[in-house]
Amino acid sequence: MNEDDFARQFEDLYRLIYARAVRRIRDKRARLSPETVALLTHLSFAGPMTLTEIARHTARAQSTASEMINHLEKKGLLERDQDPDDGRRTLVWLSTEGRDVLSLSRAVLDTKRITTAAARMSATERAELAALFEKLTTSLAKKGD
Repeated sequence: MNEDDFARQFEDLYRLIYARAVRRIRDKRARLSPETVALLTHLSFAGPMTLTEIARHTARAQSTASEMINHLEKKGLLERDQDPDDGRRTLVWLSTEGRDVLSLSRAVLDTKRITTAAARMSATERAELAALFEKLTTSLAKKGD
């Protein structure tokens, strides 16, 4: 098989794998809004922040940011803690559930489906497939393509 034939076959298989393994959210109410994902992601990188800092970083009025924080705190995604360096300040941070939900929101594929499919392969086949995907990924990252 030449490189062009491989590329076409790989594209076909990739589309099929994606169609069969994509993570689907059955209950649309469980889906996070893009604004919520952005806020949780920002906090995950920046660390605990005050409400004022969150408002500034999200370019929202403090009252709007406060509403968002209150809503996400009620959902269990955020927590408020007293600033250990300044007892007058309250810091907002991701709860354990918030970190878990954010991680899940980033998932593209349904890992349970992939785990089930992988169980139908031998350990050697899984290792070979993973190594080949890693090699292809590394090759795609090289300059000059």
